[in-house]
Parts: sequence; C-alpha cells; structure tokens
Amino acid sequence: MDNSLFVEIKEAISKWIKGNNEELRNNDILIEMLKDDRNCLRIGLDFGEILAEILVVKPDFAPFRYVSFQAVGLVNGIPDLLHFWYDNEESTIEDIINNLDKSIQVLLESY
Repeated sequence: MDNSLFVEIKEAISKWIKGNNEELRNNDILIEMLKDDRNCLRIGLDFGEILAEILVVKPDFAPFRYVSFQAVGLVNGIPDLLHFWYDNEESTIEDIINNLDKSIQVLLESY
C-alpha cells in the first residue's frame, strides 16, 4: 500500500476536522480525538443520540482502503448502524472529504 497517500489522507482529514471544528460544535457535535499516531487516526463524533467514528488506518482486511465512517444510534431501543461510508481504491482525497461532509449532513438532517 502507498504510505505517502495514507499520510496525505490522514493529514487531510485532520485538517478537515480542525477546519470544521467550530461548525460541528455549533451543531452540538462533540469531537474527541481518540487516537492520532503514525498508523492510525481515530475521531469520535457525539451527536447526542448518535455516535460516529472516523477511522483512518491501513487495515489487513476490511471493506475499505484507508477510511471508514460509521454512525450508530438507537432505533426502537436497539443499537443500529444508521449511516456508513468507506473509501475505495479509486477515492481521491477530494472524494473522501466530500463524503465526510455529506455524511455529517445526512446525520444532521435525518436524525
């Protein structure tokens, strides 16, 4: 796997979260940097009734190349995956950032 692309993606997502920090907080989304080292970026987003995670990692086996976005909430009192998005081999950094923006909007508008 291309390590330089992984690092670029990780840095772009860190920059994205910092650049959107105020807007996310204005929407009552709590942000927690769970892990940030050379092998992994893991960010928790707390929407109140919904918990989401952005994970950037080089997986051994997963349905994504480097980036996973998953949101879980309660549906009729049962935990359920409400929204997810994974990058793939064709995803550009721009695609990834656009999909993170869309994922946040979907959760804000739908739940």
